[in-house]
Amino acid sequence: MMKHVCRLDQCIPYVYTKKRIKHTYFRIRQGVLYISSPKMLNDREIETFILDKFDVIYDKINGYQKESNQDIVLWGKPYRLELAQGNFRYYINGDIIYAHHPRMDYEHTKKRIYLIELDQRLQLIHPSIEDHLKKFNIQPLPYKLKYLKSKFGSYHRKHQEITLNTFLARLEPIKLEYVIYHEYAHHLIFNHSKDFYQLLSQMMPDHRVHQKDLKNIAIL
Repeated sequence: MMKHVCRLDQCIPYVYTKKRIKHTYFRIRQGVLYISSPKMLNDREIETFILDKFDVIYDKINGYQKESNQDIVLWGKPYRLELAQGNFRYYINGDIIYAHHPRMDYEHTKKRIYLIELDQRLQLIHPSIEDHLKKFNIQPLPYKLKYLKSKFGSYHRKHQEITLNTFLARLEPIKLEYVIYHEYAHHLIFNHSKDFYQLLSQMMPDHRVHQKDLKNIAIL
């Protein structure tokens, strides 16, 4: 059954399902927040979480309505996207991105651009990242680039690799660096303990600023 959590004149519709699982999962589909959680959680706890993250969740639900097909952001700068039919390619001229896509698909075009831009940025900053990691006796790990809906990056201990959300190509480049160092810190300390944050502070002294900023950014 669908319920709503409201604040002033803004409401978040959600569907809550209790399952035999250990963790709580959140998914947004067609403007509705779907929650699956362990049976031990109650309705009050779920509503409290939604209220705590209200702005982020609300922006995720309504984000695409705020950004038209012809709006795109790269590395913190807004552009207008001009799309034509043809084999995929794009180039930037001033504040306009001219792109071609076989199916004239704006959403897929943007995601392809994010992927390419992120890969190019990684190649650009890789030497300085690698030099900095040497101070902590950390060897570079392979990156996997993927468009994720709920997180900006993750460290995979089993596969010894870092996944980066291509959505990062929309943000200022410093946010990408923060996510990279955050995941490399997990390479040495897997949890979010005091030791983890002490290490991250050594890697990136101003990391708390970027961490706070990312918590208030909705992944669209």
